[in-house]
Order: sequence, then C-alpha cells, then structure tokens
Amino acid sequence: MRSGCFLAGMLCSLLAACGGDDARALQQARDAMAATLPAAHVEDLVIESVSIEGDALVQVIRSPGGNAIKTREHPRFEELRQDEQDDLRLLCAHPALERLLDSDVRLARRFLDREDNVFFEVEMPASACGATPP
Repeated sequence: MRSGCFLAGMLCSLLAACGGDDARALQQARDAMAATLPAAHVEDLVIESVSIEGDALVQVIRSPGGNAIKTREHPRFEELRQDEQDDLRLLCAHPALERLLDSDVRLARRFLDREDNVFFEVEMPASACGATPP
C-alpha cells in the first residue's frame, strides 16, 4: 500500500512538471495583463479583468450601457460577434503573450452587459497567432 501511494505521488509530480512551464507562462501573462486594467476596448467597452479558466486566458469586457438580450436579437448581431472574433488576433501582438504562442493555451474574450448577461464569447488557440500576422 505504501509503495502504491509513493508511485501515485511520483506520477502526480511528473504530470504537474510537464505542464508547469505553460501554467507558469499563463499565470505570468495574466498578471502582466491584469496590471493594466481596467482599460478601454472600443467605443464604451471596458476590459475589466483577465483570468485563467482551465487552459484559457479570458478577458472580461463589459458594456456598461448595453443589453445583451436586446443586442443578441439584432439582425446584425452575428456581424458584431464575427468582428470581435477577427479582432481577437490583435492579442497576438501583446508582449505578455509571447511565451504562450507555441502552447495549447486558448485566448478568449467574454463580453458582458451591466447585469452580467453574456453577449457572446470568442476564442482561439494561442498557437493560431503564428498562422497569419495579426
């Protein structure tokens, strides 16, 4: 029994070590980006926070005057979402993300209204940054 616990502990340590570099780089990127917040995004939108959710670096972007429910009903809503999906590539140039560009980390943005209702989320793998210039 004792050797089984020892082996399980060793296996956990090895698995943690394998993902350690990505996890450390992800935390450093989050810390660097969070230090500059809040920050303007576009129009009245504000980048409010950045967090780590699993393997994703997630920016929360708030619309203080918007209403997610009404906006999702607008006939051009999908155009807005696609524009933000395309603009997500601009994050590729952020210096804090340099160490993540060859990793399995996902970059995401979550757009919220003043009541915390979600307009939409966009995401892409950080490794896609090298596919075409931002």
